[in-house]
Amino acid sequence: MTDTGRIIRGHSIERTSPKGERFVGTCWQCGRSGLTLSDMSEPCENVAGLTETESLVMAIEQPEKTT
Repeated sequence: MTDTGRIIRGHSIERTSPKGERFVGTCWQCGRSGLTLSDMSEPCENVAGLTETESLVMAIEQPEKTT
């Protein structure tokens, strides 16, 4: 846990790179960009304060931004 009481989990990454290229994205919870799939297990500060459910809903409802 952080000193604010939030649980630190891995990143929730949205893909920003074009499909067919190496996966690179931005975390919804902390805003860090340039993340790869291997970065998902890194601790995320979650400055947005999103719950796991909120992150999942964002992943489902966000319009696709890459082609």
